[in-house]
Amino acid sequence: MTTRFTRATLFLWLAVFAASGFAQPKPASPPPAAEPLAPVAWLVGGTWVTDIKDPSNGTVTHVENRIRWAPNHTAIEFNTDFNGKPHYNGFYAYNPVAKTISFYYTNSEGDMTIGTATPDPDGKTIHQDFDLLHTDGKTGHIRSTLVRDGNDAYWFGVFMQKDGEWAQEFKIRYERK
Repeated sequence: MTTRFTRATLFLWLAVFAASGFAQPKPASPPPAAEPLAPVAWLVGGTWVTDIKDPSNGTVTHVENRIRWAPNHTAIEFNTDFNGKPHYNGFYAYNPVAKTISFYYTNSEGDMTIGTATPDPDGKTIHQDFDLLHTDGKTGHIRSTLVRDGNDAYWFGVFMQKDGEWAQEFKIRYERK
């Protein structure tokens, strides 16, 4: 055998061996971890709108809520305008220590809200439990629910304590535009 033939044969065997190594099935990779913000991710996209009529004087407040993923995709941000003026600015994020979805927002008066959002097993209801921290140092504890109504609507209810019992203050319907 010539040296040239030996080199060519060796090269051919190396090529076949390398190709067969690449053709081997890859070990199964573990499934991706469930997206921890999946229970509230359906809110992302478009502008959620509603009109709220004040029963005491009949005035209407137009609400627009824009919800989007944060650039790093680890939070869901929201900005809410009342009659075209910024009112709420906040976000949902997963708390890996408590294993909860937390949310934080401020309002145009400087109050801050801190809470948790807990998905219901029904897959369409989110229960929110939160504390409102007022600029005067007072606090308030509030609950709310978001009940999904198809892909482009939800009912939002707010509950406050009265005489030690939770009572619904109001319920409004948001629609995605």
